[in-house]
Amino acid sequence: MRPGGKEQYVNYMKGQLRELITTYDPAVLWFDGEWQDWWTEEDGQDLYRFVRGLKPSIIINNRVGKAARDGGMNKTDREYSGDFGTPEQQIPVNGLPGVDWESCMTMNTTWGYKFYDDKWKTTETLVRNLIDVASKGGNYLLNIGPMANGEIPQPSVERWPELGNG
Repeated sequence: MRPGGKEQYVNYMKGQLRELITTYDPAVLWFDGEWQDWWTEEDGQDLYRFVRGLKPSIIINNRVGKAARDGGMNKTDREYSGDFGTPEQQIPVNGLPGVDWESCMTMNTTWGYKFYDDKWKTTETLVRNLIDVASKGGNYLLNIGPMANGEIPQPSVERWPELGNG
């Protein structure tokens, strides 16, 4: 990042967050992108305090800070910023006792739409994942990657009614 770029970025981001929170009053903010080398846990803690100052009751995921680099399993450590854990593409064997959490998973293998990604999870797998997560006290955050024209891929469309009836 160029000199002064981080400060400009953070100031811009805080302005955007201020507008989002004061105009639309969201209940939850879900950050992502803690993998950037130049972002620190201290930056995350500062941003967490900034957002809390705008709306004390808002819920913020733990990716506002630097978080652990282990696929999300330790992103609930209280040394990290945020209100809930976010294990990614996995369900903790024992849940995350004493911590609010949600397992973030895709319907296939990628977060955004990829025409070549045809490894779709079966409806049975999606239902089993939902039951597994819920039985351990978590939330199941299931991603759908829309196509460039905004359409939802047909395999996703087909699984939604089946998932609801499962």
